[in-house]
Amino acid sequence: MKKIKSVVLFYNSRSRKALAYSSAIVRRLKVQGVKVSKICVNDAACEVKAADAAVAVGGDGTVLYAARHVIALGLPVLGINAGGLGFLSGIEQKEFLKSAEVFLRGGFRKFKRSLLAVSVLRGGKKVFGPMPALNDCVIRSPEARAFPLRASFGSQFLSEYFGDGLIISTPSGSTAYNLAASGPIVLPDLEVFLLSPICPHTLTHRPIVLSASEELRVAVQGWRSGPQQLRLSMDGQETFNLEPGDTVLVGRHPRSLELLAPAGFSYFDVLRRKLSWGER
Repeated sequence: MKKIKSVVLFYNSRSRKALAYSSAIVRRLKVQGVKVSKICVNDAACEVKAADAAVAVGGDGTVLYAARHVIALGLPVLGINAGGLGFLSGIEQKEFLKSAEVFLRGGFRKFKRSLLAVSVLRGGKKVFGPMPALNDCVIRSPEARAFPLRASFGSQFLSEYFGDGLIISTPSGSTAYNLAASGPIVLPDLEVFLLSPICPHTLTHRPIVLSASEELRVAVQGWRSGPQQLRLSMDGQETFNLEPGDTVLVGRHPRSLELLAPAGFSYFDVLRRKLSWGER
């Protein structure tokens, strides 16, 4: 990895901890002569300029926001945890301040993560997307009513679902909403999708792992008990209202995201520390 001379820093202005951490990190970087441009994830508009790397200071939501906004530029992203779980973060703030020089000389490792590319067809025409998503896209209703969906994988019919919705996640998102819906934990370097039904009205519908080489199509069927609202959500941050007859297309994004972490980083260590994985 090349030396880092310019950084785009994403931060969450609604978090006191993130604001304090961001200030300390900016001071540390500027002492080393690094050019820093700051982006608040709570602003309505966001314009990311070219840089050598992106730094996301906050929780997982800040990393997700940064990932969607830098993927087109191909910037590697370092997540510095200033939130709660911080599952997508590569390092804690105190550790970063100690190892900033290693980071700036290109001493951190790159870990590739796949993203989803999500689009919506209406009447045969694209009305939304493609929108990148690092964790997942979710189809569900804000109302407490089940609804029907019809899923196809590639050229094959997959299944009809009736329940509270569907979660389509990447391996990175396998430890997020997918895990809460009883989906499996998947190593982040695998090229797969996970399709997990939300409270299905059939005991036999269970999460399924699909190859990312094919496109998943989910058709919104007509309502069974009167009109209701349906929403498509990307990483829990970008939303689009769906209508009967719409088809959600989910494929692998053509670009991979590069997450940065120190040389000794281990995904299994993250599982043990963040999720208490394997503890009795």
